[in-house]
Amino acid sequence: MIPTVILFYSAPGQEQDLLEIKGKFLQLTWHGREYLIFAHFELHGYHNQILAHFLEDHAIPHCWVTKETLEVYEPELIVIGGGRFRVDTEHGTLVLWDDSQAYGRFDERGLPDKIATASHEWSGFQVNIQ
Repeated sequence: MIPTVILFYSAPGQEQDLLEIKGKFLQLTWHGREYLIFAHFELHGYHNQILAHFLEDHAIPHCWVTKETLEVYEPELIVIGGGRFRVDTEHGTLVLWDDSQAYGRFDERGLPDKIATASHEWSGFQVNIQ
């Protein structure tokens, strides 16, 4: 199993100890790692915005062709898909569902195990895929 990295982009001024967090997430691979990138809905309302944030953070060349179209100039980066999420920190649950209009549905195969082995505070949460 390739290593999985979980990233969370919170909304500006958002408290880290919120009981419930909702938003969208993106699943991609890059340089032999799988990334699950979660973003609070107040920060990024679209999956391509989440991708652009990741690209900027990692200095990966990219360009907005139109308001909706993002071009990535990194052949090793492969977007698998995306969806929506809800985290209940009080009860330790992570719910994943839906699909990205831009990138399609995420690959749910083995995802609970990948999340469980990631080094992140949500790794111990029960994962529910709908």
